[in-house]
Amino acid sequence: MKLLKPFLIAIIFVLILGVSQPVYAQLGTTDVASFTIQNIDSSPVTVTIDFIGEDGTTRTPTSLNSGKPNPFTLNPGESFEIYVPGIPSSQLPAGRYSVEVRATGRIVAIANLVGQGTVNFNGSYSGFSSVEAAKTFYLPAVVYNYYGWYSLISVQNTGSNDTVVTVTIKCENGATGTLSATIKPKAARHFALKNETPTGFTTSTRCNGSAEITSSVENIVAVDNQSAPAGGNTQSYSGVSSGSAKIYTPALYTNYYGWNSSINIRKIGSGNTTVTVTYSDSTPASTCNLTDATPGCLLYMPSTHPSRGLFGATITSSSLPVVAVVNAANGSQAQTYNAIGNGTSTVGIPSVMKSYYGWNTSFTCQNIGTVPTTLNIKYDRYTSNAYDTPVLDPGKTLEKFTPGEAFLPNGYQGGVTVTANASGAQIACIVNFNNPAQMASTSGDWSMSYNAFNR
Repeated sequence: MKLLKPFLIAIIFVLILGVSQPVYAQLGTTDVASFTIQNIDSSPVTVTIDFIGEDGTTRTPTSLNSGKPNPFTLNPGESFEIYVPGIPSSQLPAGRYSVEVRATGRIVAIANLVGQGTVNFNGSYSGFSSVEAAKTFYLPAVVYNYYGWYSLISVQNTGSNDTVVTVTIKCENGATGTLSATIKPKAARHFALKNETPTGFTTSTRCNGSAEITSSVENIVAVDNQSAPAGGNTQSYSGVSSGSAKIYTPALYTNYYGWNSSINIRKIGSGNTTVTVTYSDSTPASTCNLTDATPGCLLYMPSTHPSRGLFGATITSSSLPVVAVVNAANGSQAQTYNAIGNGTSTVGIPSVMKSYYGWNTSFTCQNIGTVPTTLNIKYDRYTSNAYDTPVLDPGKTLEKFTPGEAFLPNGYQGGVTVTANASGAQIACIVNFNNPAQMASTSGDWSMSYNAFNR
C-alpha cells in the first residue's frame, strides 16, 4: 500500500485549493494554500511549478513568493515553501487550482490548506508521485453530516484526456451515496459535501463511512479535507490506490496532553477479513471483522487502549488488503495521517517548524522492521548538528519536538532527514504541527498532520 509516497523522478502531483475568492471558499470565508517541496536527491535539482485551473488552463508563473523564480534550484536536503497568495496576482489570478511539480531529480512535497475567517481551518497532506495515480482510489474515512463533520473530496485527473469520476460512499449504517463529474486534463474537481448532497443521501442523512473513487479513462489521485464547519475542526489526508495486509501507525494517543486518537480501517476487495491491531506496549490487541456489508471499522483509543500516553500499532489483516487513517483530536483541534504500508532506512520530512509564525512541529518515527536501531536526525541548514537517538526496538516509536532542539533558532522552517543506522532496519514517520498561541486566542483549528516520505 503506497501510503508513504516513495521518492520519484520528474513529477509529483499535489492537490491544493489555490488563492480563493469568498465565492470559491469551501472551508472558511477565504481559502488559501501553501506547499513545500524537498530535494531528497544527492545532487541539486531544478523544479518547475505549473498551476492548472478547473477549466484545464495551465499557468506557469515566472515568479513565486519571496521573489523565488520559477523554475528554481534546490540543493540536496533543501526545501522551499510556496505560499500561493504570495505569487503576483498578474501571474496567478484568484481561483482554485491543482498543481503539477516537475523536477530533474527526486523530490517530495506536502500541501497545507487554510480556511480563513471568523473560524479558522488548517489541514495538511502528502503529495503524490506520477506512479501513484490510478483509475481507482480509496478514502478510508469519509463523513457527511456526522456530528457536524463533512468531507471535502478533491480529485485530480492526472492524464491528458477528459475523464468521468464517480465517488461511491458507503456508510456504517448501510447508506450509500454517489457523486459524479467530468474533469479536464490535469485539473481537479472539489466535492464539498457541506454544500453538495450525494445521490442516495438526503440532507438529514448521517454518514460515517469510506469512499471508492473510479475514473472512466485516465488515472486520478484524491484527497479528503474533512471539517466540522461550526468549530473549524479540520482533518486532511491523501487517498490511496491500493492496500496491504500489514500497515503501521507510528503515533496514537490516549489522553496524551489532552489528545485522543481513533483508527478508521477499510478493507479492499470482496469477501471477509479479520483485522488485528497490535499495540507497541503491553495493551491487549483489538480486532475488527470486516465484510462486504460493513467494509470498515472505527477504533477509538480511549475505549480500546485505556492506558494513557503515546504509542504505535501494527494492523494485520487475515485475508484481504486494508487501508486506514488515524485521527487525533484535542477539543477544537483535529489532525489526520495515513497508516503506512512499508518502510525504508531513510525518511524525508519536507517541512518542520520552530516558532515559525507561531507554529511548532513534532515528528514521530516507528521501527517497523525486525532490527533494533538508533536514528540519525539531520535538519536542513543545520547538518553539523546532526545527532543519533537512543536505540529504538522493533515496533516502538520515538517522538521529536522541534522546540526541544536547542540548536534550531526560533523562526526555523526547513526539512529533516531521518536515517536508521542499523543495517536492514526499516522506519516510517509522521509529522504534526500546532500553533499554541492561536489555539489559545483564536477560534478554529490550529493543528495538522502529514505523512513523511520513504527514500
